[in-house]
Amino acid sequence: MIKRFEVLGTGASLPALRVSSRQLDQEKGLAPGAVEERTGVSSRYYAVDESASDLAFAAIQQALNNASLSLKDIDCLIAASGTMEQAIPCNAAKILARLQQNMPLNPSIVGFDINMTCLSALMAIDVAASLLAAGQYQRILIVSSEIASVGLDWQHIEIGGLFGDGAAALVVAQSTEETCGIHEALFRTYSEGVDLCQIQGGGSLYHPSKIKRDYSPYGMFQMQGKELYRLTRKVIKAFCKELLHNKTASTEAIDWVILHQASGLALKHFDKLLQLDPNKTIHLLQDHGNQVAVSLPFGLHTLLTTKPVKLGDRVLLLGTSAGLSIGGLVLQL
Repeated sequence: MIKRFEVLGTGASLPALRVSSRQLDQEKGLAPGAVEERTGVSSRYYAVDESASDLAFAAIQQALNNASLSLKDIDCLIAASGTMEQAIPCNAAKILARLQQNMPLNPSIVGFDINMTCLSALMAIDVAASLLAAGQYQRILIVSSEIASVGLDWQHIEIGGLFGDGAAALVVAQSTEETCGIHEALFRTYSEGVDLCQIQGGGSLYHPSKIKRDYSPYGMFQMQGKELYRLTRKVIKAFCKELLHNKTASTEAIDWVILHQASGLALKHFDKLLQLDPNKTIHLLQDHGNQVAVSLPFGLHTLLTTKPVKLGDRVLLLGTSAGLSIGGLVLQL
């Protein structure tokens, strides 16, 4: 069954500071070209003075402007990020408070978080479509905002140089068009990969009160890249076959592809597996890095604002996240 909805507007924002891989080579005392060679990232943006809520605010403003709406027209906000601005309250509450400093809110608005790390926005789109179909809300604002740069482990270049900061937002509402919306949605978690990608701190298991040594490593992103790639490679083919099982969702029926910008190696594997046309695929890794949950909605914003998209086009959004989880949606615009 098609979950009918339409994208009314999208937006994106980046921090002011752009950092090239050449700069990082110099700062970290590495050989020229080392960071880009190991990550596939030429440049990325790092937040210095901006908070995650600041980045979200800018992306939301743009999305609302593109939708010709005000914040009063929104009755639900879903914050879909893999990182928290602080442990409590939820990101959605922080973002709504930031928005309220500059614009009036709908008095009936509710905000909540969805955290599936890099797949947060994708799951938020699927959940939003269900909420709209149930008639619970009229217009839902989804926003992802990530500041990954604060927790990078530079002992491993392929991790430290991979990530970038940013935000992306979209406004969705139920569609009157019969075929507009989600045609296929699939999410799977392969929990044997639970320890392959993690930040140990921030919760009760490794609370600072329990740790008697230097706590800083517990706030750093850790990834066992080779093991993660092996597990993903083991399960991804069957996953894609299940997701793209019918004619309306086959690779031949897909007009555009947006992949989570996990890494250069992951993108090459997806390109080969799905035999993707580079002219119909959105790639942001080289100039933005891996923006965690922001990658997919930032890709959707890029598609809708820079490509010759037509009404009725089908878009495949596909990615992986810590856990290990894999998720995919086929949208008809």
